[in-house]
Amino acid sequence: MNEDECDFIGRLTGASRVWLVGGAELVIYFMRETQVDEMILSIIPSILRDGIRLFQSGTPEFPMKLTKMQQYGQIAQLHYQREK
Repeated sequence: MNEDECDFIGRLTGASRVWLVGGAELVIYFMRETQVDEMILSIIPSILRDGIRLFQSGTPEFPMKLTKMQQYGQIAQLHYQREK
C-alpha cells in the first residue's frame, strides 16, 4: 500500500470481502476503524528470538471468538470471528 491508510480504507467501504495480508502495522488501521470481522492466524512453529510482534502497542481491544481450527502439517490455522 502506498497511500494514506484512511483514504485506502475509505475506498474499500461497501466491499463485501477484503483479504489483508500483512503485519501489525497494516492491521492496526483496520482494527481501529472496526473493519475487521474475521481473522485467520497461521501459527508456524519457528522460534524467532527477536521476531516481529503480531499486534502493535496501542492496538484496540477486539473481542473475538474462535470458530474453527485446521492443521496443515506442522502449521496450525486458527479462525476467529469478531464478537459484536
